[in-house]
Amino acid sequence: MSTRFSHIDSLRAIAALLVVWMHTSELFVLSATPSAQDRLHDVAALVDFGRIGVVIFFAVSGFVIPSSLRGERRACCREFLIKRLFRLYPIYWLSIPFGLVTFWTLWDKDISLSTILWNLTMIQEAVGHASVQGQYWTLQTELVFYALCVLLFAQGVLRNPLLLIGLIFVFSAFTLLPILLSFVGHPLPITPRPMLNMLSLHLSIMFWGALFRMWYDGQATGLLARLSVFGFVGLWLLFAGVAITYYTQKADADIKVIHFFVPYAIGVLSFLLLATVCKLNWAWLAWLGAISYSLYLFHPVVMYSMAWMIQHGGMAWMQNWHTGEYMIVALLGTIGMSALTYKYIEVPAMRMGNALARRSRGADSVAPAAEAR
Repeated sequence: MSTRFSHIDSLRAIAALLVVWMHTSELFVLSATPSAQDRLHDVAALVDFGRIGVVIFFAVSGFVIPSSLRGERRACCREFLIKRLFRLYPIYWLSIPFGLVTFWTLWDKDISLSTILWNLTMIQEAVGHASVQGQYWTLQTELVFYALCVLLFAQGVLRNPLLLIGLIFVFSAFTLLPILLSFVGHPLPITPRPMLNMLSLHLSIMFWGALFRMWYDGQATGLLARLSVFGFVGLWLLFAGVAITYYTQKADADIKVIHFFVPYAIGVLSFLLLATVCKLNWAWLAWLGAISYSLYLFHPVVMYSMAWMIQHGGMAWMQNWHTGEYMIVALLGTIGMSALTYKYIEVPAMRMGNALARRSRGADSVAPAAEAR
């Protein structure tokens, strides 16, 4: 039975399009001819479309990943790791040289060989190295989530609603409690590193997505589980409302308070609504969702190439466009490139990963038979 949901693929597409909108608008508004189309950037920047897209991506990962771990624990963990390796890394590795050329070489920026090599691991930022492309930071978060899911599955507790509720609470509190205490005038003497803060916050969203999936499938129907699924969204909406009120009523308030709370509230609310009452099952949107990983990885390649051609490439015909025109061309170029990388890199890599995972499962079944003989 297929476990793929077209409306969840559509959510991936929406998340990717929001990220592309944010990044292309903030880049091209700098070189575009001023016009009303500059509002495309203003709106995206006001509520941080990119952050909303990332929140949706993380919630989708929580919805999908834990439910894919089923069966005998050791064999399932091995199959999962093999499939994830071939799902994430081949196309990611391909994006690195493209990023090196379009973001570093073309713009005369220096990057060390050690940084490039650490980028091959996906954990470069955890060890103090810059990412070849800025959006890679989310992939490190994904790896941590995968590791925790495998660990919890191996212990037989991944589908324990109470444990998921506890993880959501602990990871959320790790980030939000210091912020709230500081807001009321009682800051903690020691605050965690920003990277750990954001990792914890995003893990809370991913485990909320996992609990949401259990509720969605009818496996977490208790009152506490339902309160946690919907209360998580309600809490973020409350935080966002307080942040907006605080910003509008306090003359010296920092707009960062809006940019932090509002995107997360919109992100989790959008996921909740689009996964339940407002399901989008449009074929073209689901297809964009299928290629969304490539869209995410390669949109900077297209937009920075365009920016270089506008500023340094002698492409007079590309100059003096409006912001929206640059954004549309960048989006179409990204979709075209992503369609090719999905077909010729992602799909073959996934097939190879699935084949190796099946082979590893077959090896497990042969070994006990040989021992019995």
